[in-house]
Amino acid sequence: MIEIYPIGGYSKVEGNSVLIKVDEDSVILDMGLTMDNYVNFQNQQSNLDKNFNQKYFYDELLQVDALPDYYGLGKVLKTVKAVIPSHAHLDHVGAVPYGMKFFDNIPVLGTPYTIEFLRKELVSTRHKNYFEKNNISLITCELNTTFKLTEKITIEFVEVTHSVPDSAILVVHTPYGKVMYAVDYKFDKSPQLGNPPNFKRLEELGKEGIKCLILESLYADVDIETPSEQDVKEELIKTINGIDIKGKTIITSTFSSHIVRLKSLIDIGKSLGRKVFLVGRSLSTHSNIAKEVGIINLKKQANLASRHDDINELLEDVYVNREDYFLICTGHQGEEFSVLSRILDGWFDFKFSPEDIMIFSSSVIPTKMNQDSFHELENKLNENKLQIIKDIHASGHAGLKDHKKMLKLVQPEYVIPAHAGHEKARSIASLCKDIGIGNPILTNNGDKIKLS
Repeated sequence: MIEIYPIGGYSKVEGNSVLIKVDEDSVILDMGLTMDNYVNFQNQQSNLDKNFNQKYFYDELLQVDALPDYYGLGKVLKTVKAVIPSHAHLDHVGAVPYGMKFFDNIPVLGTPYTIEFLRKELVSTRHKNYFEKNNISLITCELNTTFKLTEKITIEFVEVTHSVPDSAILVVHTPYGKVMYAVDYKFDKSPQLGNPPNFKRLEELGKEGIKCLILESLYADVDIETPSEQDVKEELIKTINGIDIKGKTIITSTFSSHIVRLKSLIDIGKSLGRKVFLVGRSLSTHSNIAKEVGIINLKKQANLASRHDDINELLEDVYVNREDYFLICTGHQGEEFSVLSRILDGWFDFKFSPEDIMIFSSSVIPTKMNQDSFHELENKLNENKLQIIKDIHASGHAGLKDHKKMLKLVQPEYVIPAHAGHEKARSIASLCKDIGIGNPILTNNGDKIKLS
Protein backbone atom coordinates (compact mmCIF):
# COMPACT_ATOMS: atom_id res chain seq x y z
CA MET A 1 0.00 0.00 0.00
CA ILE A 2 1.09 3.58 -0.71
CA GLU A 3 0.43 6.20 1.98
CA ILE A 4 1.19 9.90 1.50
CA TYR A 5 1.79 12.23 4.43
CA PRO A 6 1.77 15.93 3.46
CA ILE A 7 4.11 17.72 5.89
CA GLY A 8 4.83 21.16 4.42
CA GLY A 9 3.71 23.18 1.40
CA TYR A 10 0.10 21.99 1.34
CA SER A 11 -1.48 24.54 3.66
CA LYS A 12 0.89 27.33 2.59
CA VAL A 13 3.47 28.00 -0.13
CA GLU A 14 6.77 27.23 1.58
CA GLY A 15 8.36 24.64 3.86
CA ASN A 16 7.88 21.97 1.21
CA SER A 17 8.04 18.37 2.40
CA VAL A 18 6.12 15.11 1.96
CA LEU A 19 6.57 11.53 3.18
CA ILE A 20 5.77 8.62 0.87
CA LYS A 21 5.27 5.32 2.73
CA VAL A 22 5.32 2.00 0.91
CA ASP A 23 4.30 -0.79 3.28
CA GLU A 24 6.94 -0.56 6.04
CA ASP A 25 9.46 1.70 4.27
CA SER A 26 9.24 5.41 3.47
CA VAL A 27 11.08 8.35 1.96
CA ILE A 28 10.84 12.08 2.57
CA LEU A 29 10.84 14.25 -0.54
CA ASP A 30 12.10 17.79 0.13
CA MET A 31 12.86 19.45 3.48
CA GLY A 32 12.27 23.14 2.92
CA LEU A 33 12.32 26.33 4.94
CA THR A 34 9.60 28.96 5.26
CA MET A 35 11.88 31.82 4.28
CA ASP A 36 10.10 34.83 5.82
CA ASN A 37 9.96 33.17 9.22
CA TYR A 38 13.51 31.84 8.95
CA VAL A 39 15.02 35.20 7.96
CA ASN A 40 13.01 37.09 10.59
CA PHE A 41 14.24 34.69 13.26
CA GLN A 42 17.85 35.07 12.07
CA ASN A 43 17.56 38.86 12.15
CA GLN A 44 16.05 38.85 15.65
CA GLN A 45 18.80 36.60 17.00
CA SER A 46 21.54 38.62 15.32
CA ASN A 47 20.16 41.84 16.75
CA LEU A 48 20.22 40.32 20.22
CA ASP A 49 23.91 39.40 20.29
CA LYS A 50 25.39 40.67 16.98
CA ASN A 51 26.60 37.17 16.15
CA PHE A 52 26.24 36.61 12.40
CA ASN A 53 27.39 32.99 12.60
CA GLN A 54 25.02 31.51 15.14
CA LYS A 55 24.09 27.86 15.11
CA TYR A 56 20.33 27.24 15.09
CA PHE A 57 18.49 24.05 15.95
CA TYR A 58 15.34 22.33 14.74
CA ASP A 59 13.17 22.92 17.82
CA GLU A 60 13.73 26.68 18.00
CA LEU A 61 13.06 27.03 14.27
CA LEU A 62 9.91 24.92 14.61
CA GLN A 63 8.63 27.30 17.29
CA VAL A 64 8.69 30.16 14.77
CA ASP A 65 7.17 27.99 11.99
CA ALA A 66 10.33 28.20 9.89
CA LEU A 67 10.39 24.53 8.84
CA PRO A 68 8.13 21.47 8.54
CA ASP A 69 6.81 19.72 11.66
CA TYR A 70 8.16 16.16 11.70
CA TYR A 71 7.08 15.44 15.27
CA GLY A 72 3.55 14.92 13.96
CA LEU A 73 4.70 11.85 12.03
CA GLY A 74 5.34 9.95 15.28
CA LYS A 75 6.47 6.36 14.77
CA VAL A 76 6.34 6.71 10.98
CA LEU A 77 9.68 8.54 11.22
CA LYS A 78 11.32 5.22 12.09
CA THR A 79 10.42 3.90 8.62
CA VAL A 80 12.30 6.62 6.70
CA LYS A 81 15.08 5.19 4.51
CA ALA A 82 16.23 8.40 2.77
CA VAL A 83 15.58 12.11 2.39
CA ILE A 84 15.50 13.36 -1.21
CA PRO A 85 15.45 17.09 -2.05
CA SER A 86 14.31 17.81 -5.59
CA HIS A 87 16.56 20.84 -6.16
CA ALA A 88 18.77 23.44 -4.49
CA HIS A 89 16.29 26.11 -3.41
CA LEU A 90 16.02 26.78 0.31
CA ASP A 91 12.26 26.26 0.43
CA HIS A 92 12.97 22.67 -0.69
CA VAL A 93 16.39 21.82 0.76
CA GLY A 94 17.10 24.44 3.43
CA ALA A 95 15.63 22.47 6.36
CA VAL A 96 17.82 19.41 5.75
CA PRO A 97 20.62 20.51 8.13
CA TYR A 98 18.05 20.82 10.95
CA GLY A 99 15.47 18.16 10.10
CA MET A 100 17.99 15.32 9.94
CA LYS A 101 18.14 15.43 13.76
CA PHE A 102 15.46 12.71 13.61
CA PHE A 103 17.66 10.26 11.70
CA ASP A 104 20.91 8.37 11.61
CA ASN A 105 22.46 5.88 9.19
CA ILE A 106 20.36 7.02 6.23
CA PRO A 107 21.37 8.89 3.06
CA VAL A 108 20.34 12.18 1.54
CA LEU A 109 20.00 11.70 -2.22
CA GLY A 110 20.13 14.50 -4.74
CA THR A 111 21.42 15.73 -8.08
CA PRO A 112 25.00 17.09 -8.32
CA TYR A 113 24.22 20.79 -7.88
CA THR A 114 21.75 20.06 -5.08
CA ILE A 115 24.19 17.92 -3.10
CA GLU A 116 27.08 20.35 -3.54
CA PHE A 117 24.86 23.21 -2.38
CA LEU A 118 23.84 21.13 0.64
CA ARG A 119 27.49 20.43 1.52
CA LYS A 120 28.08 24.17 1.74
CA GLU A 121 24.87 24.66 3.75
CA LEU A 122 26.03 22.08 6.30
CA VAL A 123 29.22 24.08 6.81
CA SER A 124 27.50 27.48 6.98
CA THR A 125 24.80 26.23 9.39
CA ARG A 126 27.45 24.34 11.42
CA HIS A 127 25.68 20.97 11.19
CA LYS A 128 28.37 19.11 9.22
CA ASN A 129 29.73 17.34 12.33
CA TYR A 130 26.27 16.03 13.23
CA PHE A 131 25.95 14.40 9.81
CA GLU A 132 29.37 12.79 10.15
CA LYS A 133 28.79 11.53 13.70
CA ASN A 134 25.40 10.04 12.81
CA ASN A 135 26.50 8.45 9.54
CA ILE A 136 24.18 10.56 7.39
CA SER A 137 25.70 10.34 3.92
CA LEU A 138 25.21 12.65 0.94
CA ILE A 139 24.80 10.64 -2.26
CA THR A 140 24.92 12.27 -5.69
CA CYS A 141 22.53 10.93 -8.33
CA GLU A 142 22.82 12.10 -11.91
CA LEU A 143 19.78 13.37 -13.78
CA ASN A 144 17.85 10.75 -15.73
CA THR A 145 19.10 7.89 -13.55
CA THR A 146 17.48 5.67 -10.92
CA PHE A 147 18.57 4.69 -7.41
CA LYS A 148 17.28 1.46 -5.87
CA LEU A 149 16.75 2.33 -2.22
CA THR A 150 14.91 -0.75 -0.90
CA GLU A 151 13.25 -3.81 -2.36
CA LYS A 152 10.04 -1.81 -2.79
CA ILE A 153 11.33 1.72 -3.45
CA THR A 154 13.37 2.97 -6.41
CA ILE A 155 13.88 6.70 -6.97
CA GLU A 156 14.15 8.22 -10.45
CA PHE A 157 15.50 11.72 -11.18
CA VAL A 158 13.87 13.04 -14.37
CA GLU A 159 15.52 16.13 -15.87
CA VAL A 160 13.42 19.28 -15.94
CA THR A 161 14.04 23.02 -16.29
CA HIS A 162 13.72 25.42 -13.37
CA SER A 163 15.59 28.50 -12.11
CA VAL A 164 18.43 26.52 -10.51
CA PRO A 165 20.56 23.86 -12.22
CA ASP A 166 20.03 20.12 -11.85
CA SER A 167 16.37 20.36 -10.88
CA ALA A 168 14.54 17.04 -10.99
CA ILE A 169 11.05 15.64 -11.13
CA LEU A 170 11.25 12.79 -8.63
CA VAL A 171 9.50 9.50 -9.33
CA VAL A 172 9.00 6.96 -6.53
CA HIS A 173 8.69 3.52 -8.12
CA THR A 174 6.80 1.00 -5.97
CA PRO A 175 5.08 -2.38 -6.51
CA TYR A 176 1.75 -0.54 -6.23
CA GLY A 177 2.41 2.14 -8.81
CA LYS A 178 4.49 5.25 -9.30
CA VAL A 179 4.27 8.53 -7.35
CA MET A 180 5.59 11.49 -9.34
CA TYR A 181 6.74 14.64 -7.51
CA ALA A 182 6.77 17.65 -9.87
CA VAL A 183 7.25 20.45 -7.39
CA ASP A 184 9.14 23.25 -9.07
CA TYR A 185 9.42 22.93 -12.82
CA LYS A 186 8.80 24.70 -16.11
CA PHE A 187 8.78 23.44 -19.68
CA ASP A 188 11.57 25.52 -21.25
CA LYS A 189 12.50 24.26 -24.72
CA SER A 190 15.23 26.94 -25.08
CA PRO A 191 16.88 26.98 -21.64
CA GLN A 192 20.16 28.69 -22.76
CA LEU A 193 22.16 26.39 -20.45
CA GLY A 194 21.72 22.66 -19.97
CA ASN A 195 19.10 20.47 -21.59
CA PRO A 196 15.37 20.95 -22.17
CA PRO A 197 13.02 18.85 -20.01
CA ASN A 198 13.09 15.11 -20.66
CA PHE A 199 9.73 15.03 -22.43
CA LYS A 200 10.47 11.59 -23.86
CA ARG A 201 10.82 10.05 -20.41
CA LEU A 202 7.74 11.86 -19.06
CA GLU A 203 5.71 10.46 -21.94
CA GLU A 204 7.09 6.96 -21.28
CA LEU A 205 6.18 7.24 -17.61
CA GLY A 206 2.67 8.27 -18.60
CA LYS A 207 2.33 5.16 -20.73
CA GLU A 208 3.73 2.99 -17.93
CA GLY A 209 1.18 4.53 -15.54
CA ILE A 210 1.39 7.14 -12.79
CA LYS A 211 -0.61 6.33 -9.69
CA CYS A 212 -0.32 9.81 -8.20
CA LEU A 213 1.13 13.13 -9.36
CA ILE A 214 2.08 15.64 -6.67
CA LEU A 215 2.02 18.89 -8.65
CA GLU A 216 3.11 22.40 -7.77
CA SER A 217 0.39 25.03 -7.99
CA LEU A 218 2.21 28.31 -7.30
CA TYR A 219 1.05 29.86 -10.58
CA ALA A 220 -1.81 27.49 -11.36
CA ASP A 221 -4.14 30.48 -11.25
CA VAL A 222 -2.29 32.14 -14.17
CA ASP A 223 -3.46 30.80 -17.53
CA ILE A 224 -0.11 31.01 -19.35
CA GLU A 225 2.75 28.95 -20.63
CA THR A 226 5.77 30.26 -18.70
CA PRO A 227 8.18 32.10 -21.06
CA SER A 228 11.62 30.72 -21.91
CA GLU A 229 15.01 31.97 -20.77
CA GLN A 230 15.64 32.84 -24.40
CA ASP A 231 12.73 35.30 -24.20
CA VAL A 232 14.27 36.93 -21.12
CA LYS A 233 17.66 37.32 -22.74
CA GLU A 234 16.11 38.90 -25.85
CA GLU A 235 14.11 41.32 -23.69
CA LEU A 236 17.23 42.32 -21.74
CA ILE A 237 19.12 43.01 -24.96
CA LYS A 238 16.21 44.99 -26.43
CA THR A 239 15.82 47.04 -23.24
CA ILE A 240 19.50 47.97 -22.97
CA ASN A 241 19.73 48.79 -26.68
CA GLY A 242 16.78 51.13 -26.25
CA ILE A 243 18.26 53.37 -23.54
CA ASP A 244 21.14 55.83 -23.34
CA ILE A 245 23.98 54.12 -21.45
CA LYS A 246 26.79 56.54 -22.28
CA GLY A 247 28.66 57.64 -19.16
CA LYS A 248 26.49 55.51 -16.90
CA THR A 249 27.16 52.49 -14.75
CA ILE A 250 24.83 49.56 -15.42
CA ILE A 251 23.86 47.69 -12.27
CA THR A 252 21.83 44.49 -12.49
CA SER A 253 20.49 42.00 -9.99
CA THR A 254 18.90 38.56 -10.10
CA PHE A 255 18.70 35.35 -8.04
CA SER A 256 22.20 34.11 -7.15
CA SER A 257 21.22 30.50 -7.87
CA HIS A 258 19.84 31.40 -11.31
CA ILE A 259 23.01 30.37 -13.13
CA VAL A 260 21.55 30.60 -16.64
CA ARG A 261 20.32 34.17 -15.99
CA LEU A 262 23.75 35.11 -14.68
CA LYS A 263 25.26 33.72 -17.88
CA SER A 264 22.85 35.81 -19.98
CA LEU A 265 23.70 38.97 -18.03
CA ILE A 266 27.43 38.30 -18.35
CA ASP A 267 27.06 37.74 -22.10
CA ILE A 268 25.21 41.05 -22.48
CA GLY A 269 27.70 42.97 -20.37
CA LYS A 270 30.63 41.63 -22.39
CA SER A 271 28.85 42.42 -25.68
CA LEU A 272 28.78 46.06 -24.55
CA GLY A 273 32.55 46.01 -24.13
CA ARG A 274 32.26 46.51 -20.38
CA LYS A 275 34.07 44.93 -17.44
CA VAL A 276 31.58 42.52 -15.90
CA PHE A 277 31.69 41.85 -12.14
CA LEU A 278 29.69 39.47 -9.96
CA VAL A 279 29.43 41.32 -6.66
CA GLY A 280 28.37 39.57 -3.45
CA ARG A 281 28.98 36.49 -1.33
CA SER A 282 26.04 34.36 -2.51
CA LEU A 283 27.02 34.98 -6.15
CA SER A 284 30.46 33.64 -5.29
CA THR A 285 28.94 30.59 -3.60
CA HIS A 286 26.71 29.62 -6.50
CA SER A 287 29.38 30.39 -9.11
CA ASN A 288 31.72 28.03 -7.26
CA ILE A 289 29.10 25.27 -7.17
CA ALA A 290 28.36 25.62 -10.89
CA LYS A 291 32.08 25.29 -11.61
CA GLU A 292 32.63 22.38 -9.21
CA VAL A 293 29.87 20.24 -10.71
CA GLY A 294 30.94 21.02 -14.28
CA ILE A 295 27.97 23.13 -15.41
CA ILE A 296 29.78 26.37 -16.26
CA ASN A 297 32.77 28.37 -15.05
CA LEU A 298 31.33 31.88 -14.67
CA LYS A 299 34.63 33.10 -13.24
CA LYS A 300 36.24 32.62 -16.64
CA GLN A 301 33.66 34.98 -18.11
CA ALA A 302 33.36 37.58 -15.35
CA ASN A 303 35.32 39.01 -12.46
CA LEU A 304 34.25 38.41 -8.88
CA ALA A 305 34.19 40.58 -5.76
CA SER A 306 32.73 39.07 -2.59
CA ARG A 307 34.83 40.36 0.34
CA HIS A 308 34.18 43.85 1.74
CA ASP A 309 37.63 45.21 0.89
CA ASP A 310 37.48 43.83 -2.66
CA ILE A 311 34.03 45.33 -3.23
CA ASN A 312 35.18 48.67 -1.83
CA GLU A 313 38.21 48.70 -4.15
CA LEU A 314 36.02 47.81 -7.15
CA LEU A 315 33.50 50.55 -6.37
CA GLU A 316 36.26 53.16 -6.03
CA ASP A 317 37.29 52.39 -9.60
CA VAL A 318 33.66 52.34 -10.78
CA TYR A 319 33.23 55.84 -9.36
CA VAL A 320 36.07 57.13 -11.56
CA ASN A 321 35.31 55.08 -14.69
CA ARG A 322 31.54 54.78 -14.60
CA GLU A 323 30.81 53.65 -18.14
CA ASP A 324 33.43 50.91 -18.09
CA TYR A 325 31.42 48.63 -15.79
CA PHE A 326 28.50 46.22 -15.84
CA LEU A 327 27.79 45.06 -12.29
CA ILE A 328 25.71 42.05 -11.23
CA CYS A 329 24.96 42.54 -7.53
CA THR A 330 23.10 40.68 -4.80
CA GLY A 331 20.01 42.37 -3.38
CA HIS A 332 17.12 42.08 -5.83
CA GLN A 333 14.68 41.39 -2.95
CA GLY A 334 16.00 44.29 -0.84
CA GLU A 335 17.78 41.94 1.56
CA GLU A 336 19.24 43.87 4.48
CA PHE A 337 22.84 42.69 4.13
CA SER A 338 23.02 42.39 0.34
CA VAL A 339 25.46 44.46 -1.71
CA LEU A 340 22.78 46.78 -3.10
CA SER A 341 21.39 47.57 0.34
CA ARG A 342 24.85 48.08 1.80
CA ILE A 343 25.86 50.49 -0.97
CA LEU A 344 22.72 52.53 -0.39
CA ASP A 345 23.20 52.40 3.39
CA GLY A 346 26.74 53.81 3.16
CA TRP A 347 28.80 50.70 3.95
CA PHE A 348 31.18 51.49 1.09
CA ASP A 349 33.06 54.60 -0.05
CA PHE A 350 30.78 54.91 -3.05
CA LYS A 351 27.53 56.47 -4.15
CA PHE A 352 25.46 55.85 -7.25
CA SER A 353 25.28 58.75 -9.68
CA PRO A 354 21.98 60.16 -10.95
CA GLU A 355 20.84 58.36 -14.09
CA ASP A 356 22.93 55.25 -13.42
CA ILE A 357 20.88 52.30 -14.68
CA MET A 358 19.46 49.72 -12.28
CA ILE A 359 17.99 46.60 -13.94
CA PHE A 360 16.16 43.97 -11.92
CA SER A 361 16.10 40.71 -13.88
CA SER A 362 13.87 39.24 -11.21
CA SER A 363 10.46 39.53 -9.65
CA VAL A 364 9.65 40.24 -6.04
CA ILE A 365 8.78 37.05 -4.16
CA PRO A 366 5.13 37.58 -3.14
CA THR A 367 5.56 37.63 0.64
CA LYS A 368 5.05 40.64 2.87
CA MET A 369 8.66 40.70 4.03
CA ASN A 370 10.07 40.69 0.50
CA GLN A 371 7.55 43.21 -0.76
CA ASP A 372 8.31 45.59 2.12
CA SER A 373 12.09 45.15 1.73
CA PHE A 374 11.99 45.77 -2.00
CA HIS A 375 9.77 48.83 -1.55
CA GLU A 376 12.33 50.28 0.85
CA LEU A 377 15.17 49.50 -1.57
CA GLU A 378 13.30 51.10 -4.47
CA ASN A 379 12.71 54.26 -2.43
CA LYS A 380 16.43 54.53 -1.75
CA LEU A 381 17.26 54.04 -5.42
CA ASN A 382 14.76 56.76 -6.35
CA GLU A 383 16.32 59.09 -3.78
CA ASN A 384 19.62 58.56 -5.59
CA LYS A 385 17.85 59.31 -8.90
CA LEU A 386 18.73 56.03 -10.60
CA GLN A 387 16.92 54.92 -13.73
CA ILE A 388 15.09 51.77 -12.54
CA ILE A 389 13.98 48.97 -14.84
CA LYS A 390 12.05 46.12 -13.16
CA ASP A 391 10.63 42.68 -13.82
CA ILE A 392 12.68 41.55 -16.83
CA HIS A 393 12.15 38.01 -15.74
CA ALA A 394 10.48 34.68 -16.44
CA SER A 395 9.46 32.47 -13.56
CA GLY A 396 10.91 29.04 -12.99
CA HIS A 397 7.40 27.80 -12.22
CA ALA A 398 4.78 26.35 -14.53
CA GLY A 399 1.66 28.25 -15.51
CA LEU A 400 -1.74 26.63 -15.99
CA LYS A 401 -1.08 25.77 -19.65
CA ASP A 402 2.13 23.96 -18.61
CA HIS A 403 0.19 21.99 -15.99
CA LYS A 404 -2.31 21.01 -18.67
CA LYS A 405 0.54 19.70 -20.80
CA MET A 406 1.98 17.81 -17.83
CA LEU A 407 -1.33 16.13 -17.06
CA LYS A 408 -1.73 15.06 -20.68
CA LEU A 409 1.83 13.71 -20.76
CA VAL A 410 1.72 11.58 -17.62
CA GLN A 411 -2.02 10.76 -17.31
CA PRO A 412 -2.05 10.34 -13.51
CA GLU A 413 -4.79 8.50 -11.66
CA TYR A 414 -4.67 10.94 -8.73
CA VAL A 415 -3.37 14.52 -8.48
CA ILE A 416 -2.34 16.25 -5.25
CA PRO A 417 -1.72 20.00 -5.64
CA ALA A 418 1.26 21.26 -3.60
CA HIS A 419 3.45 24.31 -3.05
CA ALA A 420 0.56 26.67 -2.34
CA GLY A 421 -2.57 27.13 -0.29
CA HIS A 422 -6.04 25.92 -1.18
CA GLU A 423 -7.02 28.81 -3.44
CA LYS A 424 -4.34 27.93 -6.00
CA ALA A 425 -4.76 24.20 -5.40
CA ARG A 426 -8.37 24.57 -6.52
CA SER A 427 -7.10 25.79 -9.91
CA ILE A 428 -5.38 22.44 -10.37
CA ALA A 429 -8.51 20.61 -9.25
CA SER A 430 -10.60 22.55 -11.77
CA LEU A 431 -8.09 21.80 -14.53
CA CYS A 432 -8.26 18.06 -13.78
CA LYS A 433 -12.04 18.14 -14.05
CA ASP A 434 -12.04 20.28 -17.20
CA ILE A 435 -9.78 17.93 -19.16
CA GLY A 436 -10.91 14.71 -17.48
CA ILE A 437 -7.46 13.66 -16.25
CA GLY A 438 -6.62 12.83 -12.64
CA ASN A 439 -8.76 12.67 -9.53
CA PRO A 440 -7.75 15.75 -7.50
CA ILE A 441 -7.09 15.44 -3.77
CA LEU A 442 -6.93 18.71 -1.83
CA THR A 443 -5.07 18.21 1.41
CA ASN A 444 -3.47 19.96 4.39
CA ASN A 445 -0.19 19.67 6.21
CA GLY A 446 -0.57 16.83 8.72
CA ASP A 447 -3.08 14.80 6.71
CA LYS A 448 -2.70 11.16 5.69
CA ILE A 449 -3.74 9.84 2.26
CA LYS A 450 -4.06 6.16 1.39
CA LEU A 451 -3.94 5.25 -2.28
CA SER A 452 -5.90 2.12 -3.10
